[in-house]
Amino acid sequence: MILVSRNKHKIARLKGLGVKYGATLRKRYGKIYRVLKKKRLCPKCGSVKFDRIVMGIWYCTKCNYKVAAGTYDVNFERAKSKY
Repeated sequence: MILVSRNKHKIARLKGLGVKYGATLRKRYGKIYRVLKKKRLCPKCGSVKFDRIVMGIWYCTKCNYKVAAGTYDVNFERAKSKY
């Protein structure tokens, strides 16, 4: 008899967050992670190779354009606090 597994839901990006941390924390982390890892266009050359190299520093590997912006996103309006 061959057993077939059904619908194993494994999310690789949340691999380290188990039951111990709770659903709310995993949801918050998932939102931040998706914003951080989405594909972005370089404001100077328009290539998709625009990534964060360290916290707050964004860099295009194609044209060597470097800018200081938000921690998780380049958009300053979303990064501003309410206070």
